[in-house]
Amino acid sequence: MMPRSIAVPAPRRARSAFAGADVCDIAGLRLAAGARRVIFDQDRWRMELADAHRQISPYELDWDFAEILNPAWRVVTKEILLGLLAPQHEAMVQCPYAPRTVRSPRTCYRYLVYLTLWFNYLTSCGIHCLSEVTQEMCARHLEEQFWSAPSLGLPRWRLEPESVTIVVRTVQVVALYAELLSTDTYQAGFVPWNGRPAAAVVGAKPRGENAVPPVPDQLLQPLLATCLYLAEVVGLRLAEVVEARRTHEAARVMGPVARIADVPRLQALCEEFRERAEPLPKVAANQIARNADRPDHSLRPLAWGHLVSLVGFRKIADTAKPHLAPALLEVAEDVGFAGAWAREAPSIPRYGDDEPVPWTAPLTADDLRTAVGNMMTACAVVTSALSGMRSSELLELEVGCRNPARTVTGGGRRFRLSGKVIKNKRFGGAPDEWVVVEQVDRAIALAERLVGRPRGTALFGNVDLTVRVRTLRAWLERTGLRAHWGLPVIPGGPCGSRMLRRTLALSIAQRPGGLLAAKVALKHISVATTEGYTARPGGSQRLFHAEVEAADEKEHLELTVQAFRDAQAGIMPAGPGARGLIDAFAHIDAELKDAARTDPKILSDDRHLENLLRKLAKTLHVGPANFCWFRDPSKALCLRLAGTPDAKRPLVGMCDSARCPQATHHPCHRPVWAGQAQTIDVFITSRRIAKGEKQRLVPERDRALRVVAEIDAATPVPAERS
Repeated sequence: MMPRSIAVPAPRRARSAFAGADVCDIAGLRLAAGARRVIFDQDRWRMELADAHRQISPYELDWDFAEILNPAWRVVTKEILLGLLAPQHEAMVQCPYAPRTVRSPRTCYRYLVYLTLWFNYLTSCGIHCLSEVTQEMCARHLEEQFWSAPSLGLPRWRLEPESVTIVVRTVQVVALYAELLSTDTYQAGFVPWNGRPAAAVVGAKPRGENAVPPVPDQLLQPLLATCLYLAEVVGLRLAEVVEARRTHEAARVMGPVARIADVPRLQALCEEFRERAEPLPKVAANQIARNADRPDHSLRPLAWGHLVSLVGFRKIADTAKPHLAPALLEVAEDVGFAGAWAREAPSIPRYGDDEPVPWTAPLTADDLRTAVGNMMTACAVVTSALSGMRSSELLELEVGCRNPARTVTGGGRRFRLSGKVIKNKRFGGAPDEWVVVEQVDRAIALAERLVGRPRGTALFGNVDLTVRVRTLRAWLERTGLRAHWGLPVIPGGPCGSRMLRRTLALSIAQRPGGLLAAKVALKHISVATTEGYTARPGGSQRLFHAEVEAADEKEHLELTVQAFRDAQAGIMPAGPGARGLIDAFAHIDAELKDAARTDPKILSDDRHLENLLRKLAKTLHVGPANFCWFRDPSKALCLRLAGTPDAKRPLVGMCDSARCPQATHHPCHRPVWAGQAQTIDVFITSRRIAKGEKQRLVPERDRALRVVAEIDAATPVPAERS
């Protein structure tokens, strides 16, 4: 918690506690092999870290303190950031208010950005010493940061309060490290905004429920249907073509360059195209447009590289092209041009009606790359939507992350992915395993085939799913493939990985026991986090109490039914409230007999009996040695003794069931009372108990024996006596 004021700090250090130190060594960050050390005194820290996760951008590990105009405040910023990275350093002992939680380099970079804004703002105001800072300056800086950055042709708008809490924390953090700073600090005792929490300063309201909206059904259903179809039907055909092209290109790079002497061989190849009536290989439409200024207009669509590779050449020399052009022009007039790949596309079942259709028209190399990119989008959407992975966890999936499927009891199979959990873990993340459905396993297998990368490299290079889905939607419509494959129209709208994760959380939590299942599936650190995701803040406590109340109600009903069955068998209740309970049972028994005249099944139907006894069971409160039938609060002895006659529940701990007119004793209570009498007898016969105390215990024993006798008298069946 931010202090309201800070005691007068000790005199500032003459030299920084970190001067000359290795930053990464102090912070416990591992440098990559061959990386240069980062020294505290440098004005630029370029950290090449071995454990950097894939979500962190290179610029977030390149800290340029020279952007801070005041040199003294550069040192202040370095000391604060290193204090955030290494809160357990011995120099931090003197900072009682500094946070003790290790911050990641990514978080510290955000502090660097906003400290730079704050300090340069002070410089622009003519402030050269932090002791001159006032609350008014802090408020003016915050108001400035509340507005968006200027943009050409657009008015500035006011930001949401949650987005500027970092501004308040950054201004306040200088006060927390006053004892550590060596070059400058605030005046003694000054804490911006009097130490109020950042959220309270900016007016941010706490949200019990996660603010990320789920993906609407009208978008989710066609999107998932499309992506599953692409990943499980179209993708397999595409992967075959991609692997064939990969093999072709690997052989092509080993070939020589076709020169003038090789033209006859290439002319023979052209004749083969004519004989087979096969179109010449074509380049993508954008490449045709780029070649518009070339003199050989008729050959602009020709994919020269692919053509010559068919006879083992890597490429054709420009000097050889004019010698081959006449033959190519003649062939082109007869056969035309078409994409070089997937020319004999096998059929696949259309979505919805299973009508066989060719999976694609011939593809150029660029068309193939575009198709692969969109197929990777489909795989990423399926993985995100059906596993609930965060974007950081999707980025950590690597080629080879699929573990062998395990057969489980009952004949099913369990599919697992190895990856990392980044959030709330040490820097770089912690290895973890995801249990996924088979569709996700197949999507990952397809993605591995499509990228063709070595094992251990990143599988998904970009997981901005909203942008990628927009591109996928446009590709399906532009190429006509959506209609060709019979796929549903994907409406517009955002559908990022956070929204898909939230949608899955809501779906799981709506099932019995789903809250805990969602916590496990989404790898949350606490159920409270899951409650926020599932729109049920406070849900675990509410569910717990609801389950307890349901269990109590069930048990009380079973006890009431058992007491009624005992009364039917002649085993009557005892105690002051026995008469009232027997009358209630007699009334219910009469109702059962009346119902039996019209429906003989009623006599053997426990459900009908439970319905008749349910109201009575709701008044039952179980004590340690009695049942309390709390039907009339005015008659409750415990409430009269406590002076709370209007209470809604009895005070079971104050119950004197031997005198309360609503208490009953049953055979199950006999061992308790008999045991009490035996225990008191032990004390009465003991020589170590004072005579006066023995006299006080005699009435207690007599009362216990009287209750035992009443229970025995109400039970006609002989029982073993204590």
